[in-house]
Amino acid sequence: MKNNNSLFVVFCLCLTVGLMGVYVTFVGHFNGKKEFEMRLSAKQKEVEQERFQNALLSYQLKDFQQSVAQLMPDEKKLVAQYDLKTFSSAVRSPASESAIDLSGVLFEKGKTYFNNQDYERAIKEFNSLLEKYPLSRYSVESQFFVAESYFLKRDFRNSLERIDEMVTQYPSHDLTGFILLRMGQISELNNQTEEASEIYNTVLKNFQNDSLKKQAAKLAKSVSYE
Repeated sequence: MKNNNSLFVVFCLCLTVGLMGVYVTFVGHFNGKKEFEMRLSAKQKEVEQERFQNALLSYQLKDFQQSVAQLMPDEKKLVAQYDLKTFSSAVRSPASESAIDLSGVLFEKGKTYFNNQDYERAIKEFNSLLEKYPLSRYSVESQFFVAESYFLKRDFRNSLERIDEMVTQYPSHDLTGFILLRMGQISELNNQTEEASEIYNTVLKNFQNDSLKKQAAKLAKSVSYE
């Protein structure tokens, strides 16, 4: 009888332990699920709040733009848009080589070659300057040195072409007057003394530089004597 009671007690204890284990597992499972659902709900609320804030900011921005647009004249709107595009492109675009003015460097290199009587390289440097920086302050001088380099190389055809360009682009510049004297000398070399005399007298009448006028008068007198 006692054995039967002992077995019954052991059985009850085992059953109790098993039921407790099942209960703990069951409670843990549902507690974990509940916690997950609570976290998910909190995240959803955060997302909804962020969406609301973004929508509010967007509305405020549009309202601000409309207010500014009403106050700003049409012409200023265009200027503002252009300035903004220019600024944004400047921010996006890295500094390019063309944005850096290297015309002074090319000019000095060309002069060095010219002074060393390396006229081919001088012409190349001055032409590079004129191509890359057509509005450079060295443009007139570069044109002059190219024409003079061709003259000293006795390449009179190319020299005359550059002289014509100077007359067209810089008709009143003193350097144009000086290079026109070279045109007169080319005419003399071709036995065109009347044409040479006309060129010298034209320079003498139309330019005010004293040194230029003296050279033109001297050359004109030498032709008239012939």
